Amino acid sequence: MMEIPQKIETTITIQEVLSPRTCHASLPNGKIVFGFISKDAPEFQLEVGGKARVQMDVADFSRAEMLNAA
Repeated sequence: MMEIPQKIETTITIQEVLSPRTCHASLPNGKIVFGFISKDAPEFQLEVGGKARVQMDVADFSRAEMLNAA
């Protein structure tokens, strides 16, 4: 039996920067999500139109943890 993953990775496009670590962003299918950089992760520059690799919990597609700039 195949195990269902707990997290998936994808790329987002930043739509609106809310703070140095948060933004509203779109998934490849156009859905808008809340993007955030974890407090334990190194900060990187967020800018409108920029892309970032993210990890999302399969049970909550409303938020995406940004891993690094893509």
